[in-house]
Amino acid sequence: MSDLGATVEVKYDGVLRHFGAGDLVDLALDRIAPVRISKAYPGRRNYSGVYWARTTGRHHWFESLYEKSALTALDRDPAIVNIATQPFRVSRGGRKGHVPDILAERVDRSRLLVDVRPRPRITERALVTFEMTATWCSSLAIDYRLFADLSKVQDWNLRLLAGYRYARWCCPQPVAQLLAQRAGEVRPLRDWARLFDGADIPTRGLLLAAIWHGALDVDLSERLELDVDAVCTGRGWT
Repeated sequence: MSDLGATVEVKYDGVLRHFGAGDLVDLALDRIAPVRISKAYPGRRNYSGVYWARTTGRHHWFESLYEKSALTALDRDPAIVNIATQPFRVSRGGRKGHVPDILAERVDRSRLLVDVRPRPRITERALVTFEMTATWCSSLAIDYRLFADLSKVQDWNLRLLAGYRYARWCCPQPVAQLLAQRAGEVRPLRDWARLFDGADIPTRGLLLAAIWHGALDVDLSERLELDVDAVCTGRGWT
C-alpha cells in the first residue's frame, strides 16, 4: 500500500461508498460511521462498546478495552478536534482489506491514522500490515501511529481521569483565577487540592478534572497519588 491506487471503503452518511485514497483528507469525520462492528460470541477475548468523547460530543465504537484507552488518550489531546473509529477498509490488488482503528483530525486540519494493538500481541503478519499502512499514509501526507506501548500505570491513570471529562466538572471561576495567577508553579497534588478546597465542586473531582483538561500537567507514567508533582499551566477549562 505504497501508492494512491488503493481502494478505500467508507460508510459515509450511512452508506457504504468507495473512495480514492486521495479523498481521505477531505472527508468529514463526523459523517463517517464504523465500517466494521464486531459481534459478540461465546469465548470472545475482547470487550467492545462505545466511548463518549468530550472532544466530539459523540459516541465512538471501540473493539477492545485497549482501543478504548487509545480513544481516551486522543480525547484528552488538545490538538485533536475530531475522531472516527473503524473509519474505512483499505484494499489493494485484491488482497483482504485492512481496517485501521482510529482516524483523527487535528486543529491544523492534518489527519492522524492510528492502529491499536498491545505490543505482545503483534504478530509478524500484523507488523507487516502496520508497516505497509504507515508507508501508505506517508504517500497521502497522513500521519500514522501504532498505539502499542501503553503501560499498566498509564492505562490506570487514563481510566481514572476519563471519569472527569464531563461538563459537570467544569472549572469554577475562582479556580480559573487561581490557576492564572500561579502559572508555572510546581506543587504536589496534595497542595493543589488544598488550594482548590472551598469550591462548589468536590475537591478530588476538581483536581482530576484539572489534570484531564491539562490545567495541571503531570507525568502519567507515574501512578496518580497526592505526592505526585503537578505543573500549573495557567489556564482553566469549560
